[in-house]
Amino acid sequence: MIKAQGKKWFSKESQDVRNQEYARKAQEIAPQVFDGTTELHIKDFFFKVLSGSAQGILIGVLPSAVMKYILKYSGLMTTSFGQDLSAILNLFTILIPFLIGMAVAMQFKMKSLDAGVVAIATAAASGSIKWTTAGAHAINPITNTPWIPKSVIYVAGGAGDVINAMIVAGLAVFVTWLVAKYLKGFGSVAIILSPILVGSLVGLVGLEIAPYVAQVTAAIGNAVETFTKLAPVPMAMLIAMAYSVIIITPVSTVGVSLAIGLAGLGSGAAAMGVVATTIVLIINSLKVNKPGVTVAIFLGAMKGMMPSIFKKPVTMLAFMLSAAIASLPVAIFGIEGTPTTAGFGWIGMVSPIQSIVMDPADKIFMSHTISPIIGLLAWFVIPAIAAFIANFLFTKVFKLYTAKDFQQDL
Repeated sequence: MIKAQGKKWFSKESQDVRNQEYARKAQEIAPQVFDGTTELHIKDFFFKVLSGSAQGILIGVLPSAVMKYILKYSGLMTTSFGQDLSAILNLFTILIPFLIGMAVAMQFKMKSLDAGVVAIATAAASGSIKWTTAGAHAINPITNTPWIPKSVIYVAGGAGDVINAMIVAGLAVFVTWLVAKYLKGFGSVAIILSPILVGSLVGLVGLEIAPYVAQVTAAIGNAVETFTKLAPVPMAMLIAMAYSVIIITPVSTVGVSLAIGLAGLGSGAAAMGVVATTIVLIINSLKVNKPGVTVAIFLGAMKGMMPSIFKKPVTMLAFMLSAAIASLPVAIFGIEGTPTTAGFGWIGMVSPIQSIVMDPADKIFMSHTISPIIGLLAWFVIPAIAAFIANFLFTKVFKLYTAKDFQQDL
């Protein structure tokens, strides 16, 4: 007599059923590999690209955001150790497009070759790494020796265009699937042809569409810029509401701010909008997620929540209402910032510190600072109250969403 899951098997037919059940379970737990037999559905495809992108952004943003002021105020930046550590941490930010490509590929359970191809194509098309040809008298700034004429020079800086990175990552995955389905993944020569025909060509297509994709950020920036022409109170409210939504989309808040030179009260309002969204996310994450997820949100992982928010867009109403209320102190107390601090909020405490401590170089963007007491009230107390009010209204009164809608692993 043979038992399987508490059941008794008395005959050969019963044993055959048992074997079929075991085979089915083995197939369920077997690791799935991305190939031509993989089924692609539009909704599932979109959210896998979105989830992978969110993970890539988090990996790239958090290290430097957390360590920036620790290195600065600990005095480590005056040492070669601190400078090298800071440079390495900045590489995480520069390689965000690469990380997006890799994380998206992992969402689809791709093989290492295909994952690498998708990551390189994404990085090449994002703009975080640019290249040019060395002139006849160009000097290598590191070795202080002349470049070989007409050699290619690569320059890395910034995170590039995240929207374009997401598009290219998705395109690279789709092309890889087509190759696997109709060309058997190039067979034994895949190690040669995949990087050339998939990675390079998809990356080239990404470079060609990059200027058009960049117009999305420019258009958003132009819309935000119109708000700066209004009176302080409506200006602060509208900018904060806009940034409370932008921060949980692929659009870079810092990119928008730099594009339009958002400074002064506009910068303070933008940062306050980011803070408002952060607190609403924390309130709900505390109820349904692991502590690590909530800590990550506090440290700057708002974009990591994109999959949950895009599945329930109505949650954005709470962000906007909270931002509108939290922005009032910006106009009342004259909270200011610079274009580089407008999109940070609590991330690294960049925006609160900037509104309290002004470097001499920042005087072209800011006319004054606020006291630490006002800063504590404006950046923490009032936004927290606003977030609790907004969240209560939309969860308990209007019942448009619940905390479970934010349940997610980062």
